[in-house]
Amino acid sequence: MTNVLSATSPISAKYWAELKDLSDNVKLELITLLSSSMTRSEEDVKRQASEKLEAALQKFNTDWGGEGSAMEISNELREGVENSRTELDGIKLLLTKR
Repeated sequence: MTNVLSATSPISAKYWAELKDLSDNVKLELITLLSSSMTRSEEDVKRQASEKLEAALQKFNTDWGGEGSAMEISNELREGVENSRTELDGIKLLLTKR
């Protein structure tokens, strides 16, 4: 059977070159997945993005061993840096007065 299909865009051509020799069953599975991804509601997309963000934040919370949320930990770190700068400025002032 001669393949008369051609892609109209460079990205389509790239994927077509990779996918054209797959079995019909695999192609149908990919079609189903692609179609499904196009019919998701905006609410589903936002929910999924929110779940991914929460999972990432939870990972960092667990890795740091903190009890607070990622935002609380971030704020504590920021305050610590600001306090360190203030202390260093105080030390510099004392050293310049000598």
